[in-house]
Amino acid sequence: MTPSELLEQCRDALRLSGEADADVHASVVRRGCARFAIGELSQHMGLEDVVARVRVAKGRRVAEVATTDIGALRATIAACSGLAAKAPEIDGWDGVAPAGDPTPAPERWSPATAEISDEDRATLSERAIDRVARAGLLAAGMLETQSHTVAVASTRGAARVHEGTTASFKVWALDDPAGRGSSGHAFRFARDVVEIAAGIDEATDEAIAVAKRGAAERRRAEPGAWDLVLEGPAIAELLEWLGMIAFSAGDVEQGRSPLAGRIGQAITGERISIVEDPLDEGPMGFADPFDRDGTSRRRVELVSRGVARGVLYDRVYSARARRASRSPTGGAAGEKDVVSTGSARVPDFGSETGVGPVALHLAYEGADAADTASLIAGMKRGLWIRRLHYVNGYVETRRAVMTGLSRDGCFLVEDGRVVCPVFNVRMTDSFLEMLARADGATRERVAVGAAWAEGGTLVVPRAIRIPATLLTA
Repeated sequence: MTPSELLEQCRDALRLSGEADADVHASVVRRGCARFAIGELSQHMGLEDVVARVRVAKGRRVAEVATTDIGALRATIAACSGLAAKAPEIDGWDGVAPAGDPTPAPERWSPATAEISDEDRATLSERAIDRVARAGLLAAGMLETQSHTVAVASTRGAARVHEGTTASFKVWALDDPAGRGSSGHAFRFARDVVEIAAGIDEATDEAIAVAKRGAAERRRAEPGAWDLVLEGPAIAELLEWLGMIAFSAGDVEQGRSPLAGRIGQAITGERISIVEDPLDEGPMGFADPFDRDGTSRRRVELVSRGVARGVLYDRVYSARARRASRSPTGGAAGEKDVVSTGSARVPDFGSETGVGPVALHLAYEGADAADTASLIAGMKRGLWIRRLHYVNGYVETRRAVMTGLSRDGCFLVEDGRVVCPVFNVRMTDSFLEMLARADGATRERVAVGAAWAEGGTLVVPRAIRIPATLLTA
């Protein structure tokens, strides 16, 4: 099915439905992956996911139904219509999206990624497997490619369609098949699988080097304040959590966000700038140019030189903000002019309906350090942490306190030199306060695929240095 055919099916079903206030969000996602474990290619998978999400509104009562049968859109709309009269009202609902401006068209497509064969994925993966084996270690990981088409149509004239691709490679080098010993990890993330293929050897060598360095006798890092150098995947894990607790208008409205009541105030260090940049035209741009509502996405300054500047809106929360500005008590300055930033979420495990804004392409500005090694060289005594996992960002959302464990490489640094590996540590601290203390970040940035938002991306410095971070175990 071509993109135009997908869009026309959505429009035709709406036109024939007779509904006054309805929309359809349809996606076709084609995935292929080669997974390897214990030094062998263990799984090959290719699948196509088709999902259409239909919304019908009766006044402010809105029902949403999903189907995997694009051919059954008319029946799905009819079923949804029957549910709408019984659905709860959504405060701020003012109808589905109108036609709006022309759809932005950032480059997101790679023919090589869309057309790669199962054999080619396997061959690329075997390169990494063999390279790790020659180093006397066991390889695990996955090469995944994806192409997708997404369309949104509404009874008020919205009609948008877009195509995109992504390719990701993750590799672990292990000295123990059960993962009880040393491990090293590396990754690559791009639109074009050709770029991934060109970097597989380098990424694999990086994972091998970390695993071998971690095979020495480990020490324990005592709880307390430690200087840290965090690498890109660790930073991305924390930034993604910040996106989930801080930048949505819903969290700001409820007072849970660290930005609530603080727009225009400093919330972190003046070296820190974070933007939602979904229309990035460069090689690190991945986001679709419109949201679940069918509204064009926009670039939004969230934190500029440490000062809270903006939040993300969908149509519902922007309408609520405008209404609040007209109330006797008034809203925040400028809220009477608020419009959607194109940040409506696609329903997932965190939301039963497509209501509530979500960050999709957070970008954290880098600084001027040449590389990770230069940040380590400037540290008197501290830890170099490659990754974090089991991060929980709900510890204290108003301060953005998060906790998480290191993994796949944690090393003691003394006098600017990596001394030895240490056992994994638990960090518990405010991410915003950590950033306020940060005294170095690399110029180079990397793109990391989001763990929790489908199609989401984090663009972060390759490494940052943060003094006096609290380790609790």
